[in-house]
Amino acid sequence: MNVSVNAWLQYKIDEYKFAVRDITVDFYLAQAKLNRPDCSLDQLRNFNDTCLDMAELCQLNGDEQSYLHALGKLHHRLLQEINNTQRERLFRMQACQLARHTLTKLCQQLALSGDWEKATVLQSDFVKHAGWIW
Repeated sequence: MNVSVNAWLQYKIDEYKFAVRDITVDFYLAQAKLNRPDCSLDQLRNFNDTCLDMAELCQLNGDEQSYLHALGKLHHRLLQEINNTQRERLFRMQACQLARHTLTKLCQQLALSGDWEKATVLQSDFVKHAGWIW
């Protein structure tokens, strides 16, 4: 049975949309746990892993805009957690380490697209938020 290129492509697009929908649900569940005052380090790492899985799914499917968006959301939230004085120091330091990793991924992608200015702004912003650690 031969499948036309259009049918195959539509199937792949639909498959990607369903996968994004599923991981978006996982993202909101992980985010809800992170919003709790008693959030654990495991829940922080789960949120991080879920966001990275979402970003990877987007990247593997050539959706660079969504890839940057997912990484950006993760990075922004990690920066918030770094400065959240309601969290324990270890939690905040873990958020900082995860944010460094995300910053690296963001800057690599921005460098590939030639957007050095945005990469520089992200780096400066990170130093402002995480400077207290060093």
